[in-house]
Amino acid sequence: MPSRPLPAAPDYSSSASRASGPTSAARSAAAAGVALALDRVFVRLGGSRAALCDASLEIRPGEQVAVIGPSGAGKTTLLSVLGAALAPSDGRVRIDGTDPWQLGSRGLRRLRTRLFLAPQTPPLAPRQRVVTAVLAGRLPTWSLLQAVASLVRPGDAALAADALARFSLADKLWSRVDRLSGGERQRVSLARGWVSSAGGFLIDEPLSALDPTLAGMTLQALRRTSAERGATLVCSLHQVELALAHFPRVIGLRDGSVMFDRDVKSVTPDDIARLYFNRDAAAPDVTDEVADGSPVQAGGPSRCF
Repeated sequence: MPSRPLPAAPDYSSSASRASGPTSAARSAAAAGVALALDRVFVRLGGSRAALCDASLEIRPGEQVAVIGPSGAGKTTLLSVLGAALAPSDGRVRIDGTDPWQLGSRGLRRLRTRLFLAPQTPPLAPRQRVVTAVLAGRLPTWSLLQAVASLVRPGDAALAADALARFSLADKLWSRVDRLSGGERQRVSLARGWVSSAGGFLIDEPLSALDPTLAGMTLQALRRTSAERGATLVCSLHQVELALAHFPRVIGLRDGSVMFDRDVKSVTPDDIARLYFNRDAAAPDVTDEVADGSPVQAGGPSRCF
């Protein structure tokens, strides 16, 4: 049976601007920034190496923070812990002052609606329309009836159009997801975050499929969108130069440990070199022992392995 053709794309250029005023204001008021904190957190996912090791940090509501570090440093794990998607093996997590893992299932679900965790590869159903994929960001606040109705006829296409326009995707509103490039899918995921009621955006490698010019524009849109609603933004990046150019605070992560956490103006070339080169390259051979008597390298955390 031939597939049903997609409906023609209505013109939302004016209705989106009319709808975005009070809608955006109401959403911003409901999405005050989330406070995030880790206290000596460990995460062990199997094997002897900790994915996160003795990690401590505090992020104030509305802050915008970049997380950088080599592949395998633990950036994705860090975002998952901050987003209450992964429980720590040890240590404490605080989201708006609350330990999410001390809540019941209902309280945890309610807390998670305050957070938008965007993985590097967005989980978008390939045959759905972009408008539906974007409006899925509203699912935590919808009833079952609203969610089912939106699959048949999107109830707020103007809102989705406004969100897509922020990420230079206004012409993709009625496209199918499987007809998008990888970079377009990443930006659809960011638009989904904008329509949500979240007060904390935890974004994992949003630029991996974008060219340098579009990457810079996307970061600007992401930061501007977060600032407009006072939301907290934590973004992991491989592009060090973009992290230093766009974010006021930078966290350097290596081997699951926070190597530095400071104002971007205080990050030095030596910090970057130590972060990405072998951590023991300039250190003495052995200066300490862990509890079981095995040696550790100077300069490295002693509780990680």
